[in-house]
Amino acid sequence: MTVFISRTLPPDSIFRKLLTINGIRIHDQKLINFEAVPIEKLPEAKWLFFYSKTGVRFFFRQIPSHKAEIYHMAALGPGTAAELSKYAHVHFAGDGDPIQTAVNFLDLARGQKVAFVRAADSRQSIRRLLDGRITPIDLVVYKNTPIEGLEIPGCEVLVFTSPLNARAYFSKNKKYGFQKVIAIGNTTAGALKELGINEVIVAESPTEESLAKKVLELKSAGG
Repeated sequence: MTVFISRTLPPDSIFRKLLTINGIRIHDQKLINFEAVPIEKLPEAKWLFFYSKTGVRFFFRQIPSHKAEIYHMAALGPGTAAELSKYAHVHFAGDGDPIQTAVNFLDLARGQKVAFVRAADSRQSIRRLLDGRITPIDLVVYKNTPIEGLEIPGCEVLVFTSPLNARAYFSKNKKYGFQKVIAIGNTTAGALKELGINEVIVAESPTEESLAKKVLELKSAGG
């Protein structure tokens, strides 16, 4: 079995380890380049809500941790929360599912000002779900552009780690009948369905271990 995943995996990646020991070949390739957007002024808000690890990194590259201590910190999923915890105390961590995360976060943030730290073309899933029940503020800290000229082999399994990577892939490639598609979460699955990819397997949690589990299930099923 051959697997494409839309990120560059480090040598100690759990996804890489679990699949390699099971004889699965991996083509790991990020499809998006990131570029910082200058933060001109910190927002007046109670909360900073981070959608991704990338957002965390680009924010704290510009803002020292001590200057962010005035905020309560929130993260969409466990991976983002783990990255955020390197810089600040995490007051809220969602489970990666936008709907359930929005419900749980609203218990803490109803009626308050929330600054969403995001990419320039983010889908803004949590903000949309909480519309009218919080005071949202945009804080764009990075932008992204598709990487041109990539040649991606026709792997049997396609694993997408963000909506942006899904859109970048299918702007240049098509899905063949023999291919299975896995999404890291419901937001990415939704983006894939908007692209016409209706049969999408969704990881149980937004982690490399959960993604690897879905690939291994396909292998065991002969799929």
